[in-house]
Amino acid sequence: MRSLLSALPFLLVSVGLCTVHAQESPGAAAELQRALAGSWTGTLEYRDFSEPAGSTKRVKLPTWLEITVSAADLRFRYIYYDGPAKTVTENSLVRIDFAGARYSIFDAAGKLEDRYTIAGLAELKQGRGTLILTGKGTENGAAVEVRTTLRIGRNILEIARDTAVPGQSFTFRHAYTMVRAAPPE
Repeated sequence: MRSLLSALPFLLVSVGLCTVHAQESPGAAAELQRALAGSWTGTLEYRDFSEPAGSTKRVKLPTWLEITVSAADLRFRYIYYDGPAKTVTENSLVRIDFAGARYSIFDAAGKLEDRYTIAGLAELKQGRGTLILTGKGTENGAAVEVRTTLRIGRNILEIARDTAVPGQSFTFRHAYTMVRAAPPE
């Protein structure tokens, strides 16, 4: 479980922070903030790497997410329920650069962990739509290609991560399926 959580940097737990840089799109950045802000509840489903190689066994955990806006920042607070008396949290900082189409992930101490290119920013409508993040990462100590799909709707947020050893096909790594805990204002 611990290696899974360290591989989920934008999967935005405890009190994380997302700064949206929008030198060319201040309206689009504000719309994205509004679309993400609020209380979310749902599940984290992940491929169980404790199983033998080639296993497709998946595990689901109840998950809560609170996203709040503060100026140009989005603060994320994730809570995972991982069994009796075991609640897991994590800190992340995500910086979205509209002009450079970059999605950068920092740990709680401010150290850059990952950087992805973003496709789909121009197609967002009222901050809603689908963003595709691509880049390189590490999974179980091995270099992998990463593709993360964020589907942002009025009352649903889906974050799905697929990974691939270079030269191979992408496979499911983990996915969040969240709905608003309360209707948006």
